[in-house]
Amino acid sequence: MQNTREQTGRSLAGKWRHAFIYGLIFIGGRSLAYLFLYPLVLVYTFLPSVRAKSRAYIMRRFSPTNCWSFFKHTYRLNLTFARTLVDRAALGILGTVQVSSTKEERELCQRLLAQKKGLILLSAHVGCWQMAVNLMQFLPGKKQVVYYRNPKDHDKTVSGHGRLAPSFSFIDPSGPLGGVVEMISALQRGEIICAMGDRVFGAGKNAVPVQFLGGTIQVPYSFYRLSAITGAPIVVMFFPWLERGKFASCTKLTLQVLDEGPIKTNYVKYAQQFVDALASFCIQYPYQFFNYFDLWSEPHATDN
Repeated sequence: MQNTREQTGRSLAGKWRHAFIYGLIFIGGRSLAYLFLYPLVLVYTFLPSVRAKSRAYIMRRFSPTNCWSFFKHTYRLNLTFARTLVDRAALGILGTVQVSSTKEERELCQRLLAQKKGLILLSAHVGCWQMAVNLMQFLPGKKQVVYYRNPKDHDKTVSGHGRLAPSFSFIDPSGPLGGVVEMISALQRGEIICAMGDRVFGAGKNAVPVQFLGGTIQVPYSFYRLSAITGAPIVVMFFPWLERGKFASCTKLTLQVLDEGPIKTNYVKYAQQFVDALASFCIQYPYQFFNYFDLWSEPHATDN
């Protein structure tokens, strides 16, 4: 059995490559940085190890018939990811990024928060998830992000550039009990928990099987159990990259999870609804799925 556990939780580029891109943004804005992305991403895409990271998704989503087709799809995927990273850095360095949300989305979240049971905002490693939480001012109240940061990662968060203060706090899932106590406490205070529903952190016992793009993957069920225990509603929301310096919020689904006890299989139906929403996003935005490892292989757990 091939070991596909994703352990890095960090970007491919080293400290000086990141510093170079940050310098370009500081000197010439995102336009100058974007210009350098085309050859830089091309070089990376020529590396077999880089192509291997997205191979499983490319094959299932596009079914390329030859090597050239596979390469083009991989390049476009990597280029879109690079653009989102430049825009995230530009937000931290320049403070300039636009996010659009609908009136219906804002009213929905505000109405759910008015229940005083907190809110679980469930997203995935797609689109501009890395900077979205910095720009969700339409959500009142305190936000907690479930996030593990690899100490070897040289890619700065938005607040790491020093221009914008973080509008949220982190909950470390590698801590005691996977951060569950902190999450329950935050929801009981009526706060917002932002988390990723497409990767399993740590042991496989925390996962349930669901169908995604023609195969079986494993995703965490703990957020649905957490919703059932606390009564907190779940909003499934993704953040597609639209164009240079602009992205949107995209609400796909709301869930009110019934308490069906501790047996994890009772929550598969909710996890499947989440993954069906994710599949819909991948159809609409095929080059914005950034899980750079094989979700369809075992073991399935990730450490980021």
